Amino acid sequence: LVKGSRAIFMAPAWTAIGWAPGSPGFVWWFTEHKAGEPRLLFGESIQSDLDNSDAEIALATATHVHAFAHRYAKQAETFRDQNTWHTGLLIEWSHRRFCTVVEVGFLHGVSGYGGKCNWFADKNEASPLLDKVMPDSLKKPYDESLSEVRMTDVPMRNKDEFFEDMLIKYSNKGSMPADLQRFFDPTVFTTGMVRIRNCTPSEIAAFCLNYISRAGDYGLMTANCQTFAADFYGFLTGTQGAAPFSNFLRVGYQQRTMAFLYRPTYTERPSA
Repeated sequence: LVKGSRAIFMAPAWTAIGWAPGSPGFVWWFTEHKAGEPRLLFGESIQSDLDNSDAEIALATATHVHAFAHRYAKQAETFRDQNTWHTGLLIEWSHRRFCTVVEVGFLHGVSGYGGKCNWFADKNEASPLLDKVMPDSLKKPYDESLSEVRMTDVPMRNKDEFFEDMLIKYSNKGSMPADLQRFFDPTVFTTGMVRIRNCTPSEIAAFCLNYISRAGDYGLMTANCQTFAADFYGFLTGTQGAAPFSNFLRVGYQQRTMAFLYRPTYTERPSA
């Protein structure tokens, strides 16, 4: 090719709605409890994969949900860094064997960073576990205009263990050296009981698949991790007044709990 040439690569049409033609939906779930080995489940097939897991896990129900927030650890924070908070949800299950982190981020945001994820002890390894189990179809440059839902099973059994053994341990509130810290000033800012009846892992996945098909855009001031966490917390707990963590996001926020309810058509990806 002549130096300075440009090329346009065309992807199959199904890549606009998912990572595989038979499993649409930009949702993934990392688990080590499917067939006794680590796997990354994704798209609509998450439901059948979870339903065919160990019965104690497949039939477990979500009991409590906790909303947490943190800033990202930086050597030198800018004004923007000091006012940028990531929020997510921690779900506790009736089996009390582990919990699940649910969050929203840039589409391909984890794969774009080589599979490095804050919820894994081996995040800083050259080839972390998440990257090893991630199918190649998920490995693409990240897109800051679109979102994906990420679900990660973590070994902590409840909120207190997660707060101490993850958020505090890897933060400026713990004893980790500065270069190994991941979080600044973590907090669990609201907690509630899950009021959806018989809310199994498969149901949680379905709600997220429904939501991301309707609210899949990402916007720093409009639709992001904080608005998703507020939406899903409000939906699971029946809290009408749930709101984003940051005050500046609350001004124009409108709760979108209805987005969790209905099966998508996958004919297009509409804006939020």
